[in-house]
This record gives sequence, C-alpha cells and structure tokens, in this order.
Amino acid sequence: MTATFFACSKSSQSGAGSQKKLRVSVGEIKEISVPSRGDNSLELIGTSDNQEVVEVSRQQLAPAVDTLKRTGAGPTVFQIKGVTVGTANVTFSAKPMNAAGSGQPLRTYVVQVVAK
Repeated sequence: MTATFFACSKSSQSGAGSQKKLRVSVGEIKEISVPSRGDNSLELIGTSDNQEVVEVSRQQLAPAVDTLKRTGAGPTVFQIKGVTVGTANVTFSAKPMNAAGSGQPLRTYVVQVVAK
C-alpha cells in the first residue's frame, strides 16, 4: 500500500520522513499537526524514544455527536510535553489500521527539553 503525505519541509532522506528540531521547557506542551489522508485507512502514531524526557499524546477533543462519521477529517494533533531536561527523538508514523509494527515514518523531531 502506498500513501502520499505532505510535510512542511522537503527532505532528501527516503523513508525517514522529514526531520525538525524543537525546543520546549520542562512542563511545556507544544502541539504538532500531522496531515491525515482523510480515508481512515491509516492510523497515525506518535512515539518518543525517551519518555522520561518527552511524552507524546494525542490531543483529546470532545467527541462529535456521531463519532463514526469521519468525512473530511483534518490533521491529527499530537501534544509533545517536556518532562525532564534532556533530548529525545519523537517520530510520527502512519500504519494500516490494526497492523503490527511501527509503520512508515512521516516526520521526526529532535526535541530538546530545557529548564524553565
């Protein structure tokens, strides 16, 4: 299955997605939007290689009246939270629904967490 994704910057790394740098303070939360295909065949996932430094979660939105209706779905918003001072790699990936594995990387952030 081949999917097309658009990132804010071009990257010459094939298969790795685009890479960006992000700086947050301890306790600070930054929101990251990851474009979705809109057909719900792929699941978007955000992971941190060091959860003691950076936590990644999906933004929790109030459910619509009909939570199964997904026409015209916009981007998926993830929250990156600085936990302790350090550096972590955060990877956003897409994989087919209910498939095993980490999926195809779309975008990677090198997140530096600094003291307030």
